[in-house]
Amino acid sequence: MNLLFISFLLNGDYHGLYNWMLTAAILACLPQIAAVVDLITGILASKRLGIFRTTSYGLRKTVSKCSEYILYFFLLLLLDGCLSFFITFPVLCVICALAETLIEVISIRENLKKGRTDEHDPIDLMQSVATAYGEDKASKIIEIIKDKANESKSDTNKQNQGV
Repeated sequence: MNLLFISFLLNGDYHGLYNWMLTAAILACLPQIAAVVDLITGILASKRLGIFRTTSYGLRKTVSKCSEYILYFFLLLLLDGCLSFFITFPVLCVICALAETLIEVISIRENLKKGRTDEHDPIDLMQSVATAYGEDKASKIIEIIKDKANESKSDTNKQNQGV
């Protein structure tokens, strides 16, 4: 069985053409689904961190990312169509879909880790406190933290001198 895209068109083998295009369509959908999952995990991570804002910036960013992915994919689909005289499978589309999906999976993993580790960035924590309680209360909290840190340092110094 010959799986060349151009030969499907020339021979009128629409079933083979259908299979080739169905493969390409499935490959085109994978990064789009991963981008939507990335959007959802990003929203959940921002809610966990307490910095969720209902703006359309993230949605616009996701839509522009998806449109770029589709543009790259269809460019490579055209190249696969041209290369179908030599390569029987849309290899460039597979590589493109896998690379785009891998990028999204890495982003999803980062979103899932946000706000779940014991080590937090102090700047992010203070920004969250300032957002939640206001800057005047945040400055009071900073002073209390500094006082406690100084007390604990002096206690450890006294213990080290006494030993």
